[in-house]
Amino acid sequence: MIGAWMLAAMAVGKPGPAPRFEAVTELSAPASSVPDTLVFVRDKYRRMTVPVTLAGKGPYRFLVDTGSDRSAISRELAAALLLPPGPRARLHSATGESGVGLAVMSGLKLSRTAIERIDAPLLDAADIGADGILGIDALRAEHLSFDFVKRTVSIATAERGPEVDDRDAIVVRARRRDGRLVITDAAAEDRHLSVVVDTGSQYSIGNDALRRALEQRGALDLRGPIELVSVTGAILRGELAVIRDLRLGGSTIRGLAIVFADAHTFRQLGLDRRPAMLLGMSGLESFDRVSIDFANRKLRLVVSNDAPPIPD
Repeated sequence: MIGAWMLAAMAVGKPGPAPRFEAVTELSAPASSVPDTLVFVRDKYRRMTVPVTLAGKGPYRFLVDTGSDRSAISRELAAALLLPPGPRARLHSATGESGVGLAVMSGLKLSRTAIERIDAPLLDAADIGADGILGIDALRAEHLSFDFVKRTVSIATAERGPEVDDRDAIVVRARRRDGRLVITDAAAEDRHLSVVVDTGSQYSIGNDALRRALEQRGALDLRGPIELVSVTGAILRGELAVIRDLRLGGSTIRGLAIVFADAHTFRQLGLDRRPAMLLGMSGLESFDRVSIDFANRKLRLVVSNDAPPIPD
C-alpha cells in the first residue's frame, strides 16, 4: 500500500489548467504544552492509525500519512455522518491524476488538537485501509514522536521543542516542499539523494534516477517484480530490491527494502530527474523512535541495533 498524494482544484465543465487547491483549515493549539500520547495500531501494511473524533463522534481510525499534503475521509464514513459535499478536485496520487469528490469534514479532533474544517477527498475505505487519512494539513503545526518499541505516538505543539528523553537522538535537518519535509543530507551507497518521509507507505519507493545511479555501482540486490496499491485503488508496478545502506544525517539504515517505480509523486514534487526516495515504514522501523518537527523542519532519530525485516 502506498500513500503520498496532492490535490488541485477542478472547475467542472471549464477548460484550462486548474489552480492550486487550498483546503480551508483552521487549527487551534492544545491548551497544554505537555504532549499527549496515543497508542497506534498497525494495519496489514504495517502503517500507523490513530483514533480521532469528528463532531464529537467516534473514535475513528485515521492513517497518519506524512507523505500526503491533504487529509481525507472514506466515502463510507462520510455517508454515515451525513457530511455535506464540497467542490470537485484533482487528486495526484503515486499512480497518477484523477478526479475526486470532496466532503466538508468539520470538528476533527486528534488528541487535544482541533481542526475546524477541511474539504477532504472521498476515498474508498478498502483502498485507504482506514476510516480516513491525516495529512500534512492536519499535522503541520505539530511535533510527532513515534515510538516503535512502545507502539505509541506523542503529539505536542512544535514550540515545545525536543523531547528531554531523546538526548542521544541524531538530528537531521530538512527542507519543506509542498508541506512535506525533504531530507537532503542523505546518501545511498555514497550516492547523494533527496528523501521524503512517508508514513503512509508500507514500502520505501525509489525513482528511476536512483535506480540507475545504484546499478552503476553494482549496489542493488534485486528481488523481482511487485505491485503496490495506491489510496485510489490504482496499481503501481515496480521491482523490489534491497539497498545495503542508506545514510540519513549521522545515522545509517542497513538492508533497506525498496521498490523502484515510476511514481507520479516524484514528478509532482520536482524530484524525478535526480535520485530521490519516499522513505516508508520499511525504513522508519529501523529506528526505535522517530520524531518529526514540521514547523522547525527537523527529524530526530533514535537508532535501533536491529535491522527491520524485509516485507514479504
